[in-house]
Amino acid sequence: MELFSQPFIQAVRQSLDNPRCSILGTIPVSRGKPLALVEEVRSRRDVKVFTVSKENRNVILQDIVSALQECLKHAS
Repeated sequence: MELFSQPFIQAVRQSLDNPRCSILGTIPVSRGKPLALVEEVRSRRDVKVFTVSKENRNVILQDIVSALQECLKHAS
C-alpha cells in the first residue's frame, strides 16, 4: 500500500510543502489504528478536509469547488 512506501510519503510531503501546488485528494476515514501519513496530512494548517457522506454528497460539491478556486487564486 502506498501509505507505507517511503518514496510515496516523501513525494506527498514535497507536494504539500510546495506553495505553488494545489492538491485535491482523498484520505481514508479513521478506522482502528490511525495511519501516520493520513493524520499528518489531516492536521496540517494548510489542508481543508471535507467529510462526504450519503446525506451531503449531492450538495457539498460547490463548497469543494469554492475552496479549490480560493487556493488557486492564492497560488497564482
